[in-house]
Formats: sequence, C-alpha cells, structure tokens
Amino acid sequence: MPPYDYTDAPPPPEIKLIPPTIVTLVLHIDAGGVGEDGMLTRSQDGGCEMLVCEITVADGDHKGRKFWERWVMEGTTDGHAVAIGINRRTIKAILDSAFNLMPDDKSDKAREARNRSYKQLEGLTFIGKIGIEKGGPIQNRPGEFYSDKNILAAVITPDKKDWHPVEQPPPFNGGGSGAQAAAPSSAAPPIARPGWAS
Repeated sequence: MPPYDYTDAPPPPEIKLIPPTIVTLVLHIDAGGVGEDGMLTRSQDGGCEMLVCEITVADGDHKGRKFWERWVMEGTTDGHAVAIGINRRTIKAILDSAFNLMPDDKSDKAREARNRSYKQLEGLTFIGKIGIEKGGPIQNRPGEFYSDKNILAAVITPDKKDWHPVEQPPPFNGGGSGAQAAAPSSAAPPIARPGWAS
C-alpha cells in the first residue's frame, strides 16, 4: 500500500471546554506502575508520585466528555506536602459524595467507608463542579501560554443542596484491563522520603 499524502487533511477540530457546571462524574485512574499496587505515576524529575485521574461526565449535555487531574500523593518538597494535604481532602470529599457521608461524620461506619486503597478509588461515581483554569505562562518560553483547561473545581458532598445520591459500580473482580492491570514496576524503587513524610 503506498504512503498517504496528508497535505489536504483538515486541521484537527477545536476542543471546546465544558462550561462551569455541576454534574455526575466518574473517576478512573491511569495507573503508572509505581507506588501502592502500581497505581501511582512518577513525575519526570522523579521528585513525586501522582494519581493520574481521568474524570468522565456521566450525565447532562456533556455526557461522555473527559478531563484530567494529577494529584500528588507522595513527594519530596514542602510544596508536595501542601499538595498532598489538599489532594487527600479532595479524595475524602469524593468518598463522602459517593457514599452519602456527611463531612463531619467520624463514626466507625464512616471511617470504614473512607478506608480505601488507591485501587478502590477506581470507578467511583460522585457529584462535582467542573471549572475552567486559565492557562499560565510556559516556563522558559517567553510569551507562550498553556491552553485553558477543565478542572474539578469542587466536590459536592451531602451537606450541599446540589448533592443527590449516586449509584456505585460493582466491586472490581480482578479482570485484565484498565488501571488494575498495571503491576508495580520493579525498576522504580520508592522515592526518598523527606523528614516531614516519616
């Protein structure tokens, strides 16, 4: 078969951002092969490990659209420590939204529902607010800026008026694809922990 001449191929379509809205969302983790159960992804500089999250809109006018988040869960700097605290609060809010838990509920039942491995976050359905983050300047490239992007602006928990119950997927049964298929990488030892992480 001869090579294809792409000269007259149309330009890629412009991607339109999802406008700020409150919708039902589904969390999927793109496992990177390091950390707990191989669910984390290491940064290019090796200084931190993140949950790389693909978030899909499950209802409304934008059903099926996706956006991505990177949540630092292990790190080596004071900035990482701050990010880890923020991201743990976000995950707690997702669990509260998913399982109808009031944020201040510290009962044994609530603690059991929130006691989760990274693998057990896969597929969680929750209520969230999508926002838009303006693209900032690109380091070492004066005058150039990242594109604006959709973000998870807020998680809607049962104490908020916009929350409603959502149905969770059945527990993972060990299939062979998706995030759970990634095994921890034997070539990636744990990152060195700073004093605050001990």
